[in-house]
Amino acid sequence: MITKSQLRFYASLKDGKARAGSGLFLAEGHKIVREGLKSSCPCEIAFVREGHFGDDEETDRLLSNRKVEVLGEEEFRKLSLTEHPQGILGVFDYRSLIVTAPGAQEIVALFDLADPRNMGTIIRSADWFGLHEFIVGESCVDIFNEKVVRSTMGSVFHSRFVLATDLARELAALRPGYRIVTADLGGVDYRDRKRGGKTALVFSNEARGPSEAILAVTDEVITIPGGGQAESLNVSCAAAIIMAGIRP
Repeated sequence: MITKSQLRFYASLKDGKARAGSGLFLAEGHKIVREGLKSSCPCEIAFVREGHFGDDEETDRLLSNRKVEVLGEEEFRKLSLTEHPQGILGVFDYRSLIVTAPGAQEIVALFDLADPRNMGTIIRSADWFGLHEFIVGESCVDIFNEKVVRSTMGSVFHSRFVLATDLARELAALRPGYRIVTADLGGVDYRDRKRGGKTALVFSNEARGPSEAILAVTDEVITIPGGGQAESLNVSCAAAIIMAGIRP
């Protein structure tokens, strides 16, 4: 039986400082919790609302050998991150998703992304295109923020992250092993970029763009040509278009 003190602790994981101090984060909903339970990311505990069991056969099976607490409606809502909760929530240890350096052929670097939905959508799109390693810049939203996690639809559990304290310095350290390719207005058509070798694709806040420090370590600036009157593409849309064309 979970205590009130434990319940308060898990509810505190809605706050970034509590997540940073514990290494734990909350994931809610059938799809996301299932992906977490199927992954190698440790699940400390799962919470289900009374009457939830039987709603989803696969989720029930995955929970059968996990630590599970059944909560009443009022208690569950203290933990829930959504207005209309599905009745299941997991507490996962994100430290298993953190790496010290990337190693994949193509990686994604993120600079100054403040919108959690954009962040989550980029992670989800990258997963679709087979990109699973990220360098997350110091000015980005917390990737284990509940809105980011929800927007990934479970892809956060398929990914690995380098948490950079200085993204420009991190990118500089990757050269010349990686070609640094930054998306920004005024670059070459992304379809004409140089191919071959390891690549780090850099995406930035669409309003402010990459910093001078990022551009200073960039080997090539690419853009998506447009023909309309919009000032720019949403960064998650632009990232998906560019990631779709990463391979020859």
